This record gives sequence, structure tokens and C-alpha cells, in this order.
Amino acid sequence: MKKLGTVLFITDDRLSREKAALLARHVHALRQTAELQMIGGGITEEELLKLLETKTPHLVLAPWYRYLAWSRVEAFYGLTRTSGPTFAGYFCEPLQAYEVGEQADHLRAILVDLGSASPAQTATLLKALIVDRRRSGVLPLHPPGTPVYCESWYLGQGLGARMDTVLALPELRNHEWTQRSNALRICLGALWSLIYEEGPGKTEFHQLITQSSPKAYLQVAASAGFLTLRLCYTMPGWSPKTALASFWPERGLPVKPAQLLGAYSDFLRVHWIAETNDLEIVVGFLSSAAPERQPGQARSIWIEPLAAGLVSEVPYETPNPNLPHLRQLPGAAPPLDTRPRAESAENKARERFILDAAVKIRELRKLLDDRETLIRELRSGGIGTAPALPPPDAEGLLEAFQEKFFEARFQIRQFETQIAEMENRGATPGEIEALRKKMLLLAQRQQGWILKLAAALESYRSKTG
Repeated sequence: MKKLGTVLFITDDRLSREKAALLARHVHALRQTAELQMIGGGITEEELLKLLETKTPHLVLAPWYRYLAWSRVEAFYGLTRTSGPTFAGYFCEPLQAYEVGEQADHLRAILVDLGSASPAQTATLLKALIVDRRRSGVLPLHPPGTPVYCESWYLGQGLGARMDTVLALPELRNHEWTQRSNALRICLGALWSLIYEEGPGKTEFHQLITQSSPKAYLQVAASAGFLTLRLCYTMPGWSPKTALASFWPERGLPVKPAQLLGAYSDFLRVHWIAETNDLEIVVGFLSSAAPERQPGQARSIWIEPLAAGLVSEVPYETPNPNLPHLRQLPGAAPPLDTRPRAESAENKARERFILDAAVKIRELRKLLDDRETLIRELRSGGIGTAPALPPPDAEGLLEAFQEKFFEARFQIRQFETQIAEMENRGATPGEIEALRKKMLLLAQRQQGWILKLAAALESYRSKTG
């Protein structure tokens, strides 16, 4: 069997003998699909960084406490990356949700629970971390041919019928997923609340003019190993940091919809899709039903930005001959192109009135915000008396330079690897030369950064010497 990629696996020296044996089974299952290099748990972050300079694994797996503490490894791979090799944590021992602490300082957080899933299920999840094209959608989590039910959510859509429809699907009954019906109802309700109570489905004046457009897209798929709910929707103004802050476990907010998803599912995956303002949420259930037997413990959570080009299962697709796995969820609202449209002059006038009202509301809100800003400035001593901006933080600038330097160096190594692969498979000289030019351009930019930094240091030395 062809291996999907290379995994650098750092062992956990804290594990008990029982959990160490469980970890060994997971490692054995992973060896069937990936090239594995085992590293002792005593390695330091500095030693790992030196190792990564000579090796280019697709995935680095470390014990959860190392993963949360080693920030420079994230910087090495690039904090703003949306594809490519990545760094993730794992845990085997029972771990309370509050033990993972506050959210990571980065734009992503990936923790995999190896204590509740079977080795085969863990291998399926880790494959998605190794291969970019498997990171999105639900098909990579299920056997080929698994039906995927879909529907678009429109303005004012109810919830109760949706729950009954999903629980009545034959695939759920065939694999006895109805035993998780309570957790399914809670998670479906939480997804509904994300749209109709917190997100794009909230009934506001400016949204009435787009009532014929879908607000979200739901997919449901069930097989013997996994049950998945996938919700896609748009959240203007969000960023990777917003997504991380919203879905990271918080002790003080247990009933928020985003928190309910993590508490009642076996794994939660959230992708902020770069350059689109779209979110993809995949809520996963395993047959082990660990959240019901061990409530309050941490589960697999995966929150990261993703390049739009890696979304292979396009949202709002409807069943057609080219997508035989897609099926319309029974009782779903009709597709967008078959929904009735308001064409009368009266309806057009009403829509125009609503549009004008929405514009005026936005203008009034902006005016109110400007006046509140003016009042705050006057209370603080008047306009123009605000303190001067502090000088740039030298340590922050150096860390940013180091991050950019590591990222460029890693990209250059990736270019070298790709060129070697292209030469081996007999690519045309033009393709190889185009990639080589990109590599040389990046190397020149990197050299330019070094020269500028050297010039600044020389200037400082001459002035202080």
C-alpha cells in the first residue's frame, strides 16, 4: 500500500503502562498508511526545530502539553498558513476540558483524543491531517459509497421537523446511531442556533431582501464508524482568531451553541475558509460514545484556517448525476432555483422600501458610533490629546522576523523537494524551471531581509561603538 506521507511522532513519557499499550496500537494502525518516525518524549523544542530543518514531515504529533507549550514550532511552519504540513497534539489519558487551559495564542488548535477512538478511527482522522485534500468535507471520514444527505437552510426555517427527519434516516437506524439521539438533538439544536440566533439567519430588516437565498447548508452522513454533521455558512467580519475563540472549550460558557457542540460530540472540526468569510463545521460521533460515559472530558478538537482551494465538497450543491453520493434530505426546502420569486410591482416596491430602510439603519448606526467615539475622546481630555502611539516592540519585531525567516526557509525546502519529485516523474523542463524561478525569487527576498537586518545592526554598532 502506498504511504500517504511522513509523520514525526513524539512519545508521551507520562503515560501509564495501560495507556502506553493503547498508544502502541494507534501507532501500529497509523503505520499502515504513513511513514512513521518515533521520537522520544525527552526531546526539547530546540532539538525538534533543528530536526525539522533537515526533515520535512507532513505532520508532527506531540503530547498535548508539549503542543500547547511549543509556540516556536507553530512559527516554524507559519502562523498564517492555510495548507501544507502542520503540528498537532494528542492525549491518551483522561483529560478534563479545563486542564487544556486558555485558547492557544496562535490561529489554530488541533488536539486528537487517542483514548476514546479505535485505532482505525484515529488513523482516519490523522489521514486528514496528513493530506490537504482530506481536511474538508465528510467523504474522507466514511467508506466509499456512503450516502450524504443535504439541504439548504432558508430564512425562518423551523427546527423540530429537522431533528425528526435526521433521526429517521435509514443509515442511522442500520448502524444503531439512534442510541446517540439525545446528543444528536443537542448538536442539531446548537447548529440551528448558530445560524438563526447568532448568525446569518437572524431576522433583521436588511436580511428580508435576501430571504430567497440560503443561510446555511447542512450535510448528514452515517456509516459503521462515523456519524457526521457538516454545516457551512458565511460570517462576515470573522477571522481565524474569532473562530478559535468561539469554539475553544470555556468553563464559564457551557450552554453557548459552540460549546455544546464540543461537549456532546466525539470530535469537532472548524475551518475558517480563507478569503471567503465562510465557516465549515463538522460535528463527529463515534460508536464508543465517550461523551456520554465520561462527560466533562476533553475531546478531539480541530480549529484552523483552510485555503478555499482545498474545499472539495462545495457547499450548496444539490443531488445530480455527477454527484451520486448526494441525496436530498427528506422534507428539505426546494433548491434555490425552484423557489417562487416575487415579480409583481407591489413586491418589488416592498423590497425597495426594505432595502432603503436597511441603508438608513446602517447610516444611523454609523452616526451613533461616531458620536460615541467623540464623547469618549472629549471625556478623556478632548480631541487630539490622545497619547502618542508607543514605539514598535523590538522583541515583537524580532519574533516576526524569525517567523518570516523560518517560513521562507521551509518553503524553499518544499520547493527543492517538489523539484526533485518533478524530475523523478519526468516533468517538462519548463515546469521545473518555473518552480525553480519561484524558489530563487524567495531565496533572494530572504537574502534581502538578512542584508537589511545586518545593515541595521551595523548602524547601531557604529553609533554605540
